[in-house]
Amino acid sequence: MFARLVGLVILVLLAALLASWLGAQPGMLAFEWLGWQVEMRTSLAVALLVVLALLLLFVDRLFRGLLGLPAWFGRNLARRRTESGHRALALGLMAVSAGEPDEARRQASRAQRLLAAPQLTDLLSAQAAHLSGDHQAADRYFTSLTRDKDTAFLGHVGLARLALEKDDPDAALAAARTALDIRPKSALAARQVMILEAERGNWAAALPALSVVMAAGDADDGTGMLLSRQKAALSYLEALDDSAGSDASLRRRARIGKAQDALAVMPGFWPAALLLADLHEQAGSPKKAVKPLETAFRNMPHESLAMRLRTLWGVNEGTAAGRLMRLIPDDGALAAEGRRVVAAVALENGLVGEARRLIDEIDPAMRDAAVWRLVARLAAEGEAPDSAAENDALREAGEAPRPRRWQCTSCQLVHEAWQPHCGGCAGFATLEWRRPDGITPLISSADETD
Repeated sequence: MFARLVGLVILVLLAALLASWLGAQPGMLAFEWLGWQVEMRTSLAVALLVVLALLLLFVDRLFRGLLGLPAWFGRNLARRRTESGHRALALGLMAVSAGEPDEARRQASRAQRLLAAPQLTDLLSAQAAHLSGDHQAADRYFTSLTRDKDTAFLGHVGLARLALEKDDPDAALAAARTALDIRPKSALAARQVMILEAERGNWAAALPALSVVMAAGDADDGTGMLLSRQKAALSYLEALDDSAGSDASLRRRARIGKAQDALAVMPGFWPAALLLADLHEQAGSPKKAVKPLETAFRNMPHESLAMRLRTLWGVNEGTAAGRLMRLIPDDGALAAEGRRVVAAVALENGLVGEARRLIDEIDPAMRDAAVWRLVARLAAEGEAPDSAAENDALREAGEAPRPRRWQCTSCQLVHEAWQPHCGGCAGFATLEWRRPDGITPLISSADETD
């Protein structure tokens, strides 16, 4: 503002100086026009010429402005329509986010009238129709999005979601695969493909899609753990596949590789470790399974691992118990679990003293129902049976946390054996071997088994 004022003052001063200079110049201008003899000072003639030029410039600008007035009104109207259309688009997206289907559809219709941007308005209309439950309209809008290369990906993703809601997994998989072909690095499309292929039992087809999801690298700790479980589960399930082939030994080596892949992702996934041991035995190399079994026991102690290791070691009960004790984790809940497992193995083999020592090393705060049942068994089967101590231990078992089981991390349903999909929520690879959460500590004899 100040700079403009200074510029105006300078311009006025320059004009005054020019006028003063012209006024000081001598000379007369004389001319005859239509019988009239006109004489004036030269400076006045120059001033009149300047005024006449400015007047002509003003008239020209005014004439041009009048001619361009309709176009100006048109541009202004188009600008206002575009602004109103973008506002309707923004309000529609807000309504979709807030879960207001009626408002979303009203704003979508308004945006379509005001904007010449079918990609944006069709996307909003599809979302609004889907939110209101009008799947036919949503399908029409999502299909229209697939015809434009810039919005084809979103259109196919939307069609896949609609197909899932209509319980049409074949159409959903086809749409998701098309979306993944358009954007091969899309974690969104790859996740849909992986889940749908896993539901079909196509483990080999689900693995590449899962690799795309894991390569995205945008998962938090909880999602990262789920992805690891899914990778281990798919590799394990492929290793379980004993379909006939032209070369049995070649197929066995492939299955061994898949079991090793599962353990590389989750070393404590003990079903994969047991399968790997079976495969090595079938190949005539059982000793190769010792190290994976030992690693699995360190990461997740389990009775089945302990029994298989004792068989592979080929040693007596006392030596096997000693080797197992060296595999017990150093501290924490897994250390308590390891001592419980080794104590149970020792007690089964008549090593009562060793079993008692291991049980005593478990902090009472870390004891679950399985530990207390071992305490009750020691009290009942010792050299001097103590029924009172046995009853006390069984009472503690009834109030203690339940022992580890396969529990769904999503719906908390407990399963007695591992399976690919949860029997409650159908989540894939959501089962985790852990002490069940959200479940009463009261137990039954069924909890004794796996």
